[in-house]
Amino acid sequence: MLRVNGSRKTTPVPVERPLPVLAVAATPDALSASIAAALDEADAARMAVHATLDDDLVRYFIVTPPANGARMQDLRAAAGVRFQMLYGEPLSDWHLAADWQCAAPFLACAVSRGLHAALQIAVDAQRASLASVTPHFVAAWNRTRHRLGADAWLATLGEHALTLGLVAGAKKPRLAAVRTLPLPKAIPSMAWLRDQLSRAALLDNVAAPSVLHIHGCPPDGWQTDPASSADAGLSVQWHSQR
Repeated sequence: MLRVNGSRKTTPVPVERPLPVLAVAATPDALSASIAAALDEADAARMAVHATLDDDLVRYFIVTPPANGARMQDLRAAAGVRFQMLYGEPLSDWHLAADWQCAAPFLACAVSRGLHAALQIAVDAQRASLASVTPHFVAAWNRTRHRLGADAWLATLGEHALTLGLVAGAKKPRLAAVRTLPLPKAIPSMAWLRDQLSRAALLDNVAAPSVLHIHGCPPDGWQTDPASSADAGLSVQWHSQR
């Protein structure tokens, strides 16, 4: 899913547009037509365009900086090695962004260069400017991180995936891991959500949360599941994804 937001002095106009299932592997020309249609709907000609990508189009990973590595090229090299280890392919075909840190593990994310190029082609055709491209989880983290504690995790819910941000027990919230989980075809229950949290906590050796902040629209099953309100061990707080 792609969300575009045109910015003028008037109220911005957000538009959501599903992208092809194989968007990561599709050519820029094939993707740009779908993106251009969303820009047309938002009347984005000659405007600054802000694009938000659903998390199933993004690859997230945590990078541990090398010892005594103070240069940006050292951090980029560490990110490249980590990406190769996790995904089995070089970073050369991906556009990388990260919260670069020399003294602590940091979050990195990658978007295919083809998708980024398609965005630029579509925006250029509108004589607009591509002001920002932000993954859904990154946008949610930037808005919420200062309100998180050691017992609270962050999640984003998209059309096809749930992305969990596991927060390590520390005075300041620190991401221990980010995991994007495909959603089942049937609407998942609250019990499914609790199982995913428990499994993720075990895999990454962190404590399961008592509070989960979710950015997105709650499925009906998650709102009506009696177990969700009776379970005193987990509080789910929903936030608008805008």
